[in-house]
Amino acid sequence: MPPAYPRSPRRNGVHYANAAMTVLLGLGSNLGDRCDNMEKAIEALAGLPGTSLLRWSTVYESNALLAPDSPPMWDKPFLNAAVELSTSLKPLDLLAATQAIEKRLGRVEGERWAPRTIDVDLLAYDDETITTPELVVPHVGVRERAFVLAPLAEIVPSRRLPGTSETVLQLKRRIDDSLPAWMGVVNVTPDSFSDGGRWLKDDKPTTAQLELLDGNYIDIGGESTRPGAVDVDSETEWRRVAPVLEYLDQHFSGRLLRPKISIDTRSPTTAARAIEAGVSIVNDVSGFANRAMIEILAGSRCDLVLMHNLSVPADPSNVLPHDCDPLAVLRSWFGEHLEILERAGIARERVIIDPGIGFGKSAIQSLEIIDRARELMEFDCRVLFGHSRKSYLESMTKVPPSERDPETVAVSANLARRGVEILRVHALDLHRRFWRVYQRTA
Repeated sequence: MPPAYPRSPRRNGVHYANAAMTVLLGLGSNLGDRCDNMEKAIEALAGLPGTSLLRWSTVYESNALLAPDSPPMWDKPFLNAAVELSTSLKPLDLLAATQAIEKRLGRVEGERWAPRTIDVDLLAYDDETITTPELVVPHVGVRERAFVLAPLAEIVPSRRLPGTSETVLQLKRRIDDSLPAWMGVVNVTPDSFSDGGRWLKDDKPTTAQLELLDGNYIDIGGESTRPGAVDVDSETEWRRVAPVLEYLDQHFSGRLLRPKISIDTRSPTTAARAIEAGVSIVNDVSGFANRAMIEILAGSRCDLVLMHNLSVPADPSNVLPHDCDPLAVLRSWFGEHLEILERAGIARERVIIDPGIGFGKSAIQSLEIIDRARELMEFDCRVLFGHSRKSYLESMTKVPPSERDPETVAVSANLARRGVEILRVHALDLHRRFWRVYQRTA
């Protein structure tokens, strides 16, 4: 499975050369095979003289920007992504090269808001500010558009664009529009609280039901952390998750624009093997309580999910005091643990914080954390919520966990509206269908 960043000078037949200036580009397509159009554009960019492909985001879907009098037939949703390059090309030469790529991929000059096979926009060229008749950098509108800032915040959340003191992540959170990333859940366990046994039959993993392939992330776990769960040794855990990792590697073989794979584990051994297999994220529900896990992550380039908890597995009898301010507790805990990670050499832009809904919080406290989610954004880290189907919903529904997807969708809408970057959910397809309509009608 390919890592978050290319490890070798060649990949999929593309040569990645060393170069000098760091460049950010935004890609979009709303005609034809949108994802394939962007794939071809990225490979063409990586093939430019003196150019190296550094990082690229997953794919986000957004509404088309239209003028009030635009024809209805132009109303086609875009797929968007962001790319970071290193290049020796000068700004105007790079602009000419991107325009040539657009033309080669079928872009035709038309009215401003008309659909197009591909957009390749030069968003930032190192730390330069450029204003010429041909080129304006940073790109006009970059600070106001969620479909630009959400993919950028995935790959360069701490970058500051020329002319602003705010990071990309801070700019994203300042605008009203929201564009969350979706993380699908694959629990390869017999006993997870809502989908135990779905991905594991006769103690063997099954991939027949992997409808989660269109999200931004896929989170794969081989150990249940529900209340009363039994600990699993690392060999058993790996035996469960390895076939799923292999399946995904084969399914996405040759593709750049693919979901990033997250391993949900508190075992340093499993994490190290998963990193070697190419995962992009390590999601440790123990909050990196094991120092060995921190050392492994410090030696990698993976992102990591730092989750607050009071116990693992979750214990309903062990929750925060009822009279405490749960957000104050979380802010203190994250502050301390982010310092630990930074002292180990792990940059804050790699950390995604998760308040740990269901782990050491009562239902009332969980709902308060959801309502006050924006208070977690003071750390300038991306925020993830794992709120799907959990017990805090019991006061509002009598259905079992496996049937709580409509209730989860309602919570997801509120978290997205509050600007939460990543939503970890079981029913990914339902959420994506909901979001397409929500974007148009909210």
